[in-house]
Formats: sequence, C-alpha cells, structure tokens
Amino acid sequence: MAEFNCYVCSKKVLTGEKFTFTKDGAVHFDCFVSKKRSEIEESKVEQLRVLSLVLDSELQHLLNVLGVQQNGPEIQKENIRLKYKDVEKAAGETTKLISSL
Repeated sequence: MAEFNCYVCSKKVLTGEKFTFTKDGAVHFDCFVSKKRSEIEESKVEQLRVLSLVLDSELQHLLNVLGVQQNGPEIQKENIRLKYKDVEKAAGETTKLISSL
C-alpha cells in the first residue's frame, strides 16, 4: 500500500484512518475540516458542517467496505470492488464541494 503524509499535520496517513485527497495532496479528514473551518466565511460554516458529515459518512463506508472486501468470498470481491469505487467517487465529489467553499 502507498504511504502518504498529511499536508496539514505532516504525519503519516495510516491504514484505517479517514483521509481524502485534495489538489494539495493527502489529508486526514479531521485536519481537512479543521483547516477549512479556519479559512471560510462565517456564512459558510453550516454548509461545511453538513458536507463534513456527508464526507465522514462516506469515508466510514469506505473503511467498512474494505473490511468486507478482505474477508468476503472471491465471487463477491469484484462486486465489492465496484461498490468501493462508487463510494470513493462520491467521497471525492464531496471533498471537491468542501474545497470550493
């Protein structure tokens, strides 16, 4: 598995942690949301709160799917891989929405 460092805290992103990618690179979920909160206007805080809840849910779902993928029968692994890609895409889209605030 590839190793990444969080561009906010400079610590390694470990397997099983919630993280995402932005144009600046890999970032822990909590670092991303905290940094964004310090940068945005007060009028956008509620949008950030809602989108961060969505992203948190998507990232947790990715971790859950990874657990199933490792333990599932071979016949299911391709279907699970496809579902993972779908959720990964959704998380990427949510990350872009947060980045654009």
